[in-house]
Amino acid sequence: MSGRRAKADRRSAKRTTGAAVVMRSAEAILAVDMSDVVLRDRVPQVVVGLCRAAAAQSRAVVALTLAGHASSAAPNRRLVFEAAIRLNWLRGLSRTDRRQAADVMLAKDRKDTNSTLAYLAKLGQTVDFDPTEMNEFELDAPTSGSIQEQARKLDSAVQASSTEPWSLYAFWRQETQLAHASGALAGSCPGSSELSRTESGNKMTRTITQRTMIELTGSPHGCYGTSQ
Repeated sequence: MSGRRAKADRRSAKRTTGAAVVMRSAEAILAVDMSDVVLRDRVPQVVVGLCRAAAAQSRAVVALTLAGHASSAAPNRRLVFEAAIRLNWLRGLSRTDRRQAADVMLAKDRKDTNSTLAYLAKLGQTVDFDPTEMNEFELDAPTSGSIQEQARKLDSAVQASSTEPWSLYAFWRQETQLAHASGALAGSCPGSSELSRTESGNKMTRTITQRTMIELTGSPHGCYGTSQ
């Protein structure tokens, strides 16, 4: 066996072992029965919800990566990174600010839902959803100020965090390029090699992100193995 093949086999074995660890952790988190747990306010509800959502997404990341489709898991990885960034931000807030931050996040979701319903109604489309109960729910959500800004904009939350999660934010930004119908996504797909060569900006961003991954994980592909 050649040295290159042996090195590739070792990387593959390490990936498989890491994937198994991630999967076991996710299964353990999602197996916890929360049905009889009474959460005292909306902050723990948001925290628990984000943790469980990230665990569920990590299972999808593992499944796609082991199937040879690591690049297709970019939206899933992006959500995991974003949940981690939000949890880090919430941890650094005072108890009062955390309550308001959770309510601003919920208020934004409510506003987005109502905007979608209004858009569909304008087009004459009916939706089997009554927003009355949702809209009557009382939230202590400021409409201006730093907490409102940080709850609505991820970059503001990153900069305001007690410990700035620069590595997670760098990963999130890179995955964002591959989680939308972007030039970076088009350039990364088979048959787009000419586009990839001409997109020097994408190359620079990819290089910077890979260097960061090497520093943190020892691999240019981070914890997920080679992108396909």
